[in-house]
Amino acid sequence: MARSLLQSRSLLAACAVLVGVVALVVAVGVIPQVRVANVPDISPESAVPAFWVSVGIHLLAALVLVLTATLSKGRSRISTSVLVVAGIAMLAFGFVLGDAGLAFREAGSSMRMVTTLLFLCVAADVLAGALTVATAFLRPARA
Repeated sequence: MARSLLQSRSLLAACAVLVGVVALVVAVGVIPQVRVANVPDISPESAVPAFWVSVGIHLLAALVLVLTATLSKGRSRISTSVLVVAGIAMLAFGFVLGDAGLAFREAGSSMRMVTTLLFLCVAADVLAGALTVATAFLRPARA
């Protein structure tokens, strides 16, 4: 049982790292390029604050995963609920970033790097969200 709890904690930590990397990629790779972009139909004045909100939400989700992994001693109703909500939220964040990636893809080749980074972030969010929901139910029950 201890090994399984350790595995679930490690998996939650890996999910937290994935979500943290998404926040870092958006903050360092996407926002600077969007800020200087000159693309019709996309205003940097509204896109940049939205991306900063996304960074904050991703960091908050990573914090929730780390706290749940370290503080919970097994599967309980509260920890399972927190993990399921966090996992579904990560899936939703991924779809929001995917929508932004599609918008920048239509902007043309000048935003190709932003589009690529956003789609990689979508993949990381979907993976982290799915693993978080699975881990919520596969963790050993509290002793």
